[in-house]
Amino acid sequence: MGNLKKIGSALSRYKASKGFGVHSPFAYSFITDVLDEKYGYYSYEALQQLRSTVVERTRREQGYRPHVISLTEAAVLFRVANRYNPSVFMSVGASYGVAAASMLMVSHRSRIVVSGYVPGDNVAADEIIASYGDRIIPTSGISEAFAAYEAMLGDGDYHFVVINNVAPGEMPEAASLIGSMVLRQGVLVIRGIDKSRTASQLWEQCRDAMGYGMTFTNGKMAVVVLNSKLPRQDFGIWLQ
Repeated sequence: MGNLKKIGSALSRYKASKGFGVHSPFAYSFITDVLDEKYGYYSYEALQQLRSTVVERTRREQGYRPHVISLTEAAVLFRVANRYNPSVFMSVGASYGVAAASMLMVSHRSRIVVSGYVPGDNVAADEIIASYGDRIIPTSGISEAFAAYEAMLGDGDYHFVVINNVAPGEMPEAASLIGSMVLRQGVLVIRGIDKSRTASQLWEQCRDAMGYGMTFTNGKMAVVVLNSKLPRQDFGIWLQ
């Protein structure tokens, strides 16, 4: 029965990713034009090169294979960022700089506040992050990052926050971040909900706390659109 349930869930997500059974005009457009968009972007090749460089260099020089964001998820981040095109992002963890790059590639004017990045841990990641100069603002923790991020937002700016990974001991700060975000207008992305207990708990907290807005997930990565004009709905889809 377990395998049949998985097959049924996969089929349901595949149909939803094509717009079948999706009655909300916003959700239909967001799924078909952003999350499941088939057209290629110039940035995909650059993201693939960045990712390959981090993986190969880390394996060669440091003897382990890093858990870098997949090209699929990096492309989704790029497309969602491209849809909303905010002037500033916030990222909890940088996924070796590749996740940050996937958002910054949308506009040369954008910046990103990152918590949890430690210079010197990975040479390849350091080089990616250094290449963006002062467009990437590192901070020591989630609370500091969120305060700096909000100070950079202009009146009426749309929030755009990505949770890549939460450092040990920062769960209370991450939970507070979720609580703050669900009261705002913007986009929240939570990665690793299938592998990280912390991410899974934050994802559950987010859904329970939302009074409006829509969520879109493939069971690994969740994209949350927080808009008070949208009804509260959840969609299981493919992300590619």
